[in-house]
Amino acid sequence: MKIKAACIGTPERVQAVLSGTQFASQVLSRVVEDNLGVNDVLKRPAEYYVQKADICTAPNEGMMGVEVRLSGASRNGRTAKQFHTALNSLLEIVANTVAATLDPGEQCQVFCAIMVDGEVETRPGSGQYSNVLESDAIWVKWNLPFQTKPTHA
Repeated sequence: MKIKAACIGTPERVQAVLSGTQFASQVLSRVVEDNLGVNDVLKRPAEYYVQKADICTAPNEGMMGVEVRLSGASRNGRTAKQFHTALNSLLEIVANTVAATLDPGEQCQVFCAIMVDGEVETRPGSGQYSNVLESDAIWVKWNLPFQTKPTHA
């Protein structure tokens, strides 16, 4: 599984933290190991890793966004609940990492997605299925903690 951020109009400090080992360890441990049930994820660097962030240009001066994708995830007996919990964890980690990196007065839109090799219900109870699960796009501000609400019982 690969995790990669696209930094849109963000300062270099945001790109650096989303490309760093602390972020990589946190995402791999919580999302891939804890939520998706992979054993010893930090000891398997060819199978599970975080790629350096892409640097992208925002369409409007001063606007910032971060999109983070987890790709290469297999259904492989995993439940829809595991994927929804993983998406919530990923969004929370990214939002809090970005918020801690912003300067006072700055805000950044954050969006996360997980690409799966099989279909998963997009929202619990919706009856709609896709191989791409997407979070809501949220706005984070400097140093304001963000916590997701569970979306799957």
